[in-house]
Amino acid sequence: MFQQTLTAIQLAFSTLPARKGASLVVVIGMACAIGALVATQSLSEGLNERIHHDGRDDRAIVMSRGSPYEFASILPRENLPIIADAPGVKHATDGKAIVTGDVFASVSVVKKSDGFETYLAVVGGGPEAAAVRPEIKLFSGRMFRPGQYEVIVGKAAADEFVGLQEGERLALPDGNWTIVGTYAADGSIWESGLFTDADTLNASMRNTTYKGVTVLLDSAAAFDKFKAALTTNPMLTVDVTRDTDYVAQEYKQVNTLLGAIAQIVGVTMGLGAMFGALNTMYSAASARAREIATLRAIGFAGLPVLISVLAEALVLSMVGALIGAGVAWIAFNGNLHAIGGTVISLAVTPGLVRNGVLFACFLGFVGGFFPALRAARRPIVDALRAT
Repeated sequence: MFQQTLTAIQLAFSTLPARKGASLVVVIGMACAIGALVATQSLSEGLNERIHHDGRDDRAIVMSRGSPYEFASILPRENLPIIADAPGVKHATDGKAIVTGDVFASVSVVKKSDGFETYLAVVGGGPEAAAVRPEIKLFSGRMFRPGQYEVIVGKAAADEFVGLQEGERLALPDGNWTIVGTYAADGSIWESGLFTDADTLNASMRNTTYKGVTVLLDSAAAFDKFKAALTTNPMLTVDVTRDTDYVAQEYKQVNTLLGAIAQIVGVTMGLGAMFGALNTMYSAASARAREIATLRAIGFAGLPVLISVLAEALVLSMVGALIGAGVAWIAFNGNLHAIGGTVISLAVTPGLVRNGVLFACFLGFVGGFFPALRAARRPIVDALRAT
């Protein structure tokens, strides 16, 4: 049985050049399906990588109680020194607590890729903001000056949106603000916004409160002690969230939506590829009818014939999947794409390629099984007469 199976498989692949048209249909169809699936999922994968890369376990976000996100929070300025004095807060060499009050605004921008308008976050930070977020480093230009209507822009935002180059002026609260520098943040989501001085931004909006407070801790282990001290303090009404958890929660809905879109695209394209493979494998089995009938006539069992047809379908599907994944990697991996006001780097990972190949094998198996079963069970006389 084993020898018959090997012989049937070798014979099937040796006759592929004579059936190259039908074989190319399977390969191209599977390449399109898996390429589209991998390309779509690369957006969600890129966001996932950023989520797991951006947050820090030794950083905490303090918001007013019940607020899901910072922009919905309101913290009185009087809360800042109380938070800064809490146990677990890291201090700089000069003794200052590494704590910053956060203020938010937004600015309307236009995407370079499609001309659509969206909004970017403008974050105001205090004097210790650079120490709280050490991943943010000036890339070019200079730092904004407190008290001046000046901002610095993230590198990804400058690349993806119109009018965010150094020297440009933006319509922000109370007048036009000048972009004086560009910063990088290790490719994180922070590169999708703009930074400025919190007090200046607050004054321009006639505001006297913070949206949240970001704190750098002595260590990740200090979080529980820090959280307990603030949430049990009768002078405060706050919630405390670890930075990594906050980032994951902030982009959970977007990531869920991207995942759903990828699944819809994958299933739709996959069904098309599967039916294409089914029709093509029926044609391939019919083209091999005399060959299969001859094998059966000289004593080959039905199982080796079934396996040979299935093996052909699986190999063609795998080849198509690898081609599609390879094209998706060349065309999309590392590209920047703006979703609303967030710039994401697309990521075609080995895991996506592996899943694409496995999905293609499943489609190839389903698409090839029934033609293989028909070829293996077809009466020899009928097969010979059909040819």
